[in-house]
Amino acid sequence: MHIVTSVIARLVFETAVRYKRHPGNDHAASAVLVLEEAHTFLHKRPGADSEQIQSAANVCRETFEKIAREGRKFGVGLVVSSQRPSEISETALSQCNTFILHRVVNDIDQRLISHLVPDSVGGLLRELPNLPSGHAIILGWATSLPILTQMTPLPKHWRPDSRDPEHWDFWTKKPSEDHHLSALWLSKQESISSDPLAMELGHDDPFTTDYHTPEWWSELLDNIDGTGNLEEDSFE
Repeated sequence: MHIVTSVIARLVFETAVRYKRHPGNDHAASAVLVLEEAHTFLHKRPGADSEQIQSAANVCRETFEKIAREGRKFGVGLVVSSQRPSEISETALSQCNTFILHRVVNDIDQRLISHLVPDSVGGLLRELPNLPSGHAIILGWATSLPILTQMTPLPKHWRPDSRDPEHWDFWTKKPSEDHHLSALWLSKQESISSDPLAMELGHDDPFTTDYHTPEWWSELLDNIDGTGNLEEDSFE
């Protein structure tokens, strides 16, 4: 994963560099690379014991650090998104000029953020652990003053399924009748499909055949002949 990501990033960066240096081009190309879960690719220290994986992680980190340092003059921007900023390379973080800060609870992450932003916004940063979902503090080059903002929700069909699980409702509410019947049908259908005897008898309707009940087995035993085989036409 690190190698593939690094190669794609280098291709974009090298293309932008060659475009800018090509005779006749008086302006830079424009591209933005977005690193989701950036601590995976911009980890400040290798996180694996294998030297091969460590080497791949180092190459990936160095690639994005170079883009963070030099990409701006060639028209390549970098968006670094992570829930663990304390695990991201200091080199990359020092090149960030705009910060969009959502709720941060971890003390180590809070201390790191306080070192990256001006001291004048220290009071605002104290609100980070209490920010509601969808709210953020924006500061840096993108805004003349630090602001507390609420993000515009995406349309429902584009929205990722990132809601907190409703543990209490899941374990306390009774399922609806339709859901119960559906679950019952699937459960019995799986049992039938794994039971060769039931399939041989043709019992493929879980709502009309309770073939795991004592009555069913009693009827089955009564219809076995002396040779151990089922009598023909013994079940309808």
